Amino acid sequence: MPTATFDQWLDAVFDHPVRKREWYWDENFETFWEGLALSDGITVEYMIRLFLEPEKLKRYSMEQVAQGFWFLMNESTPGKSAYALLQRDVALENRIDCVRAMANFFRVFVAPAAPGKANAQKDDFHGICYMWWDILPTRGGPIYGPGTGGEPELHDACLDTMAEILRIPCELCQLSALHGLNHWHLEHPQRVEEIIDAFLEKSPGLTNRIIEYA
Repeated sequence: MPTATFDQWLDAVFDHPVRKREWYWDENFETFWEGLALSDGITVEYMIRLFLEPEKLKRYSMEQVAQGFWFLMNESTPGKSAYALLQRDVALENRIDCVRAMANFFRVFVAPAAPGKANAQKDDFHGICYMWWDILPTRGGPIYGPGTGGEPELHDACLDTMAEILRIPCELCQLSALHGLNHWHLEHPQRVEEIIDAFLEKSPGLTNRIIEYA
């Protein structure tokens, strides 16, 4: 069975009608997804390319983009694509590259798409960006036992990436990073506090909302 190409994978993730019961809960999902013949390594490779080339998303509506990322990043959706970031049979270097590429996605795609105030409650795209680091299957430490939450190097990459996203002058990007850092604080309190303190000290002109949230 041939593996889906990058463009075929993109359509498989994003090219669906937007509805309340999302396409990935349909009865035929498993057959459809298995037909793509995706390995964890290929999934990581394709996610890296997507985060580095987010202009590929322009052929989809923002509602489709939001729905697709809820599917792709969420630990609770079928397919469990984001779990590929934790699989030790995939080169750690590639998984770290994937996490670091997320900063480019937020800078190049999210920030221009979400100027002004963030509204995660009413805008689905804002919602997935805000919850990004919350729904990933890692919180900076073991989740379900040893070896299930990613390696320390992967956690460091997540923290570095959230710190980078935090510096993007976009309220939605900053809220996303702060929300994620809140989750990582349990396992990495000193590092998280250093990141946030440095951000507050070196970022003039922050909105009251961001200052209070931080």
